[in-house]
Amino acid sequence: MSRRDLLHVLTALAELAGGEPDVPVQIAALDEAIGRGRADMRTPLNLTSLAADGLVVANDDGTWSLTEAGAQRHREDEDYAGR
Repeated sequence: MSRRDLLHVLTALAELAGGEPDVPVQIAALDEAIGRGRADMRTPLNLTSLAADGLVVANDDGTWSLTEAGAQRHREDEDYAGR
């Protein structure tokens, strides 16, 4: 995924989690938020790049959550976009 696409995914995850860290989000909800449907033929959503950057974490139940760093990054991006 491109950095732009990763930012789009991070934004969607943050919005679904209410901007809060440690709120689990289902992959299906994330797919829907970024415009991917059930019959989408693109490769499966892969959040490992965001996890490697410390912005998200995979949960044992298959959900993903923002980390504190991910929530902070999202707030900074919103502040920058609002200028």
